[in-house]
Amino acid sequence: MARNFTILWIFYKKILIPALLFSLLISFLLPFSLETFGLSFLLIAPVLHYFIYELRFKSEYYFYAHSGFSRTFLWTGTLLLSLAVKIITLFLL
Repeated sequence: MARNFTILWIFYKKILIPALLFSLLISFLLPFSLETFGLSFLLIAPVLHYFIYELRFKSEYYFYAHSGFSRTFLWTGTLLLSLAVKIITLFLL
């Protein structure tokens, strides 16, 4: 179980850290609000997932597939995580 979380952390830290930084940057360039941050995270996280794992590190999907995580599962996780951040920021207003 801990091994699975470690593997998922390896996958998502390449997406989450840049997505958070880009979302904060966009939020500060526009009038800052949590809604702007949530919307920018909702849009940036899947785009980063595409650029990082579909274009640059495409062969890393084999590592995650051998660990039991399909490409569909990883994409679903990215979309659900970004949607969760958007919903949480809506309720923090």
